[in-house]
Amino acid sequence: MATTVDQRTKIVMNGVVYPVDPRDMTVEEIREHLFLPEEARIEVLDHQDEEDLTEVGISWADGVDGKVVLDHVRRIIQEHMIHIV
Repeated sequence: MATTVDQRTKIVMNGVVYPVDPRDMTVEEIREHLFLPEEARIEVLDHQDEEDLTEVGISWADGVDGKVVLDHVRRIIQEHMIHIV
């Protein structure tokens, strides 16, 4: 599980589930897991000084429409976040 941040919208998604620790995944594995297109850039930040917090940052190419970005954020939330019932 990791905090996933969309840099364009500044939306922070806590509790996004990954099959393994994102620090052990390649960028392509993360891209496939989150259903992200090539226009999305991915950066994994390891904040060891903050109780092993792992952050996955997503940024987008300038030409990507905001609606496309929000559609991908929505899909990540629907399919990969832990939902508390």
